[in-house]
Amino acid sequence: MKKLTFLISIFFVLNANAQYEHEVTGYVWPTDEKVLQKLDEWQDLKFGLLMHWGAYSQWGIVESWSICPEDYGWCERTKGSNPNDYFTYKKEYENLKLSFNPVNFNPEKWAAAAKNAGMKYVVFTTKHHDGFSMFDSKYTDYKITSKETPFSVNPRANVTKEIFNAFRAEGLWAGAYFSKPDWHSEFYWDPKFPPMDRNVNYDPAEHPEKWEKFVQFTQNQIMELMTDYGKIDILWLDGGWVSKKTRNHFLTLIRQLYAEVKPDF
Repeated sequence: MKKLTFLISIFFVLNANAQYEHEVTGYVWPTDEKVLQKLDEWQDLKFGLLMHWGAYSQWGIVESWSICPEDYGWCERTKGSNPNDYFTYKKEYENLKLSFNPVNFNPEKWAAAAKNAGMKYVVFTTKHHDGFSMFDSKYTDYKITSKETPFSVNPRANVTKEIFNAFRAEGLWAGAYFSKPDWHSEFYWDPKFPPMDRNVNYDPAEHPEKWEKFVQFTQNQIMELMTDYGKIDILWLDGGWVSKKTRNHFLTLIRQLYAEVKPDF
C-alpha cells in the first residue's frame, strides 16, 4: 500500500507546501524511479524505531517545544527556577548542555533490543527544533561535542555516529531525523526580534541575506550527515513549516549537492 507517514527517505521525498504538522496537507507522489524504489524497500520493512534524545532529557520533558512561544499542551513549561518567565526558562533550557553527561550510553544494547523486537531500521534525532546537535557539526557550538558539554570528553561523544554504527552492525537501516527549523540559530530566531511562534521570527523577503545564511547553514549540516556518517538509508526532515511566507527549496538544493559528492545518487 502506497502510504507514507512522516518518514523521509534519503531521496528527499517531501511535500514542498507542508505547513504546520497539525494542518492537513496534500501529498504529491514522487515520479523518480530511485525514490520509488527506496520507498518500496522502506515500506516492506514495516517496523522501526524513532528516537528523540537530547539534553532536555535531563528534565524529563518533551523535546524542544517548551521553548516555543505557542500555547499548546506540549509547550508547557514546568521546570527550571522560573518557568513563568520565558527568557529565564529558555536560557536555563539551553544551559542543560552544561550538565549533559550520559556516561552509561550504550547504543549496542539499544540496537540489540530493537533487533530482538523485530525492528528493521532506526531513525535517530540528530537535531530537533531547539538546535542542539547530537553530532559533531563544525557549523555550530551548540552540540554534544562542544567543550562546554561534559560528555564531549567521552570517546563516544559523537553519539549519532555511534548509534548508526551500532544499528548497522545488527543489520538495521540507519536513519537521520533532522529539523530544518533551528530555534538556536541567530539566522532563524534573530535575537533582534522576539520569537512569536515556531516560524522564522523575521520576514525573509525583508532580510534575504540573513535567510540565505540560514539556508546555507541548514544545507551544510545536512551534508555533514550525508557524507561523514556512513550510508544513510533514511533522511527524516521535520519542520516543513519552516517559514509561512516563503517556499523553501532545501530539498532540491541538497539533492543537487549530494549528487555532486556521490554521483551514483
